[in-house]
Amino acid sequence: MTERTCPNCGAALPPLLAHARMVNCEFCGSSVVLEDEALRVAGKAGVMADAPELISIGTPVRLGDAGVFTATGHVRYDYGRGHWDEYHGTLEDGAALWVSVDEGDVAMQRPVDRANWPRMQGPPRIGRQVTSAGIDYTCSEVDNATAVAFRGQLPEEIVLGEVHLYANFSGPRGAILSAELWGDGESAWFTGVWIDPYDVEPET
Repeated sequence: MTERTCPNCGAALPPLLAHARMVNCEFCGSSVVLEDEALRVAGKAGVMADAPELISIGTPVRLGDAGVFTATGHVRYDYGRGHWDEYHGTLEDGAALWVSVDEGDVAMQRPVDRANWPRMQGPPRIGRQVTSAGIDYTCSEVDNATAVAFRGQLPEEIVLGEVHLYANFSGPRGAILSAELWGDGESAWFTGVWIDPYDVEPET
């Protein structure tokens, strides 16, 4: 970890984790991005409205058989009729992953190796099938999402207010695949599994 100060207000930032590229200043509310060992202010971190949470930053929780997960960053996305939360953190063995919580549904995901990204012509649509790492998935949801707030530390820059298209695909035995797509042609793919919310409990 490395200690740094906020370039906006000069307050001490939390010690930066090895994976961190973005951190919020708890003193002035700025989003601070690390670029080539230098820090820049990227705007405000947004307002995270209080809501009941299964997961909170810094509190270890057991994700069923997956093990104990500790979140270090939290992003909230709005999709019009509601919002969902994305938590980035690590398992006990140091493996980094994302955990999504949407109205009680919990999913654990990791980035897909680029070599296994599905080949998809045109935008995703409901019912469309794609293949990743030899597994077939069917698109079950497509919508737009807006990043509205974040806190903690994240491995990538999140631009608050930015709208992107997302698509969720269902696979066999609870496997899931999701895509994030931006208007400039950029995209990202993630794969994982659903977790029973009753299996998410504080680690004692």
